Amino acid sequence: MSRGLCVATVCAALLLVGCGGGSTPPPVIGVSVSPSAVTLAPGSSQVFKATVINTTNTTVTWQVNNVNGGSSKVGTISTFGVYVAPATEPTPPTVNVKAISQADPSKSASALVTIGQPAGAANQQMQSLPIKLGTSGGNSLDLTRSGTTITCCSGTLGSLVERAGIFYILSNNHVLARSDQGKAGEPVAQPGLVDTNCTPATPVANLTEFVQLPEGGTSTAPKTGTVDAAIAQIVSGAVDTSGSILELGAASSTPNVPDPAPPASTPIAPLIGMGVAKAGRSSGLTCSSISSINTAVDISYTTSCSGGTTFYVQYNNQIVISGASFSAAGDSGSLVVNSKTAQPVGLLYGGDSTSTVANPIGEVLGALTDSKGNVPAIVGGGLHAIVCPTIAGAAPAAEQTTVALSAAEVAHATEVSNRYATRLMAHPEVAGIAVDRSEDAPGSAAVLIYVKSLPQPGTFPAQLDGVRTRVVALSGMQSGATPGAAGPAISVSEAEVARVASVKENQAEQLMRGNAAIFGVGVGASKDSPGEAALVLFVDRDMSYTAPAVLDGARTQVVRTDRFRAWGWNEHERQPACHAVSFAKDKQMLAPSSAGRGNALDPARHLME
Repeated sequence: MSRGLCVATVCAALLLVGCGGGSTPPPVIGVSVSPSAVTLAPGSSQVFKATVINTTNTTVTWQVNNVNGGSSKVGTISTFGVYVAPATEPTPPTVNVKAISQADPSKSASALVTIGQPAGAANQQMQSLPIKLGTSGGNSLDLTRSGTTITCCSGTLGSLVERAGIFYILSNNHVLARSDQGKAGEPVAQPGLVDTNCTPATPVANLTEFVQLPEGGTSTAPKTGTVDAAIAQIVSGAVDTSGSILELGAASSTPNVPDPAPPASTPIAPLIGMGVAKAGRSSGLTCSSISSINTAVDISYTTSCSGGTTFYVQYNNQIVISGASFSAAGDSGSLVVNSKTAQPVGLLYGGDSTSTVANPIGEVLGALTDSKGNVPAIVGGGLHAIVCPTIAGAAPAAEQTTVALSAAEVAHATEVSNRYATRLMAHPEVAGIAVDRSEDAPGSAAVLIYVKSLPQPGTFPAQLDGVRTRVVALSGMQSGATPGAAGPAISVSEAEVARVASVKENQAEQLMRGNAAIFGVGVGASKDSPGEAALVLFVDRDMSYTAPAVLDGARTQVVRTDRFRAWGWNEHERQPACHAVSFAKDKQMLAPSSAGRGNALDPARHLME
């Protein structure tokens, strides 16, 4: 056994015993900042949220590059966390936004801000005909007038489909059909209204059909939906009938910008851990991986661009994609494809600040079958790999910020660890026992079980007297790695996924309707036990909820985040440059340019708290 693993249970116990005879130390203050990474255009704004735990004084001091309040060269930040980027790109183009606890100035957390043209800039520009897809677009009537104020909305024209010999643009209902308010024949334009100062561009298609969104649902009693999808028949000569999508090619004529290309024509079913990509209006080409499948989610909509009536829909069997940077406001309607083969996987329609949700593409196409039984088919070509971006800010951000463990949590886990250490060490594969944090439940401690090699799922109990266990294989650790550090992703077998999917089907409705904090339940890969599936619980980060470590024999994994939404997250909205624009629903702000064009971070009008 290496030196870093020796008598870990004894070491953990010693940490809890002070010189004063075993008095319990005060709770450790912890600070986190969200979002943890963001790319902003010069002059635009972002609201950062600081969370401080284990103290009643949750006030923080904000800094930019270690200067209180920042400066005109690197950007300024208010006492409320509102950061305004400098008018010109700084050198270097990245700055550090830091929140420092006023209760304990030694505790802080930071976010990385990249100042520059957002990744999706090319996807927002007006194209010459015939246009490529993965581009800004939407219903030309998706605007609302209130006195002298005009508010307009749009999203992404995702991909091309063919049904009974006719070509259609595929996107969301809430992009093409104005959330059920549209009528057949309404014009669909490229770029969308948000990129033309709310003045409709030349139509490239006309709304043909949409899958009805069930209105009238509430946050506690949502209506069940199928998919968020619509099609618009293309105007002759207006759309590239090869199905090309911006940046989806395997080659690149311009540095860091792949050429357009069609997706593969054959869809593929989603799998946990599958690498995926999309090209969307706001964030351009991004890549990440699927964190949860077969997911039941609650998601909010509104009936008009200016707000209208909010209603809630529950979707089942959804795809959840990890990473804060995979999508942004305006990417709704993007086609999600396998990043290794370009095969269609899903249709993006919503998300939150840490993940994205998509309808499985098979269900989307099936829901758009016509009265004669003709099913739309994705217009595409052969298999090819996607050239995923490697520039700063393009990689998916971590799903959750590390949460400090309380002294009481560590003390209880240590006591349990000591009690079970002898029995665990008797197992021939066990090399050591320790106490650390759970990867499946932020803020919870876990008994670490070091094993020589990964065992079969279920070899070790998921909990010991209410304390989670975490299995760490020494064979997967690199030389010199920190004990307990996460290793490479391990695949989960079909049988294991099916086992937990069965638990999900039995538990999802009760979990989501029995506890207001839970807004999604899916199937993912346990981080505490590689190779084992987990029941993924999406929990409102502002509500109190303690998840059981195990449900019906399945480990649980808790994702604390804000709630999924379609409106105000992935449908882009703005007011013309001559009107003031205030906070967005997802707490991003717009500083309109003199040209009146949108950017990747200017989604809405009102702060909805």
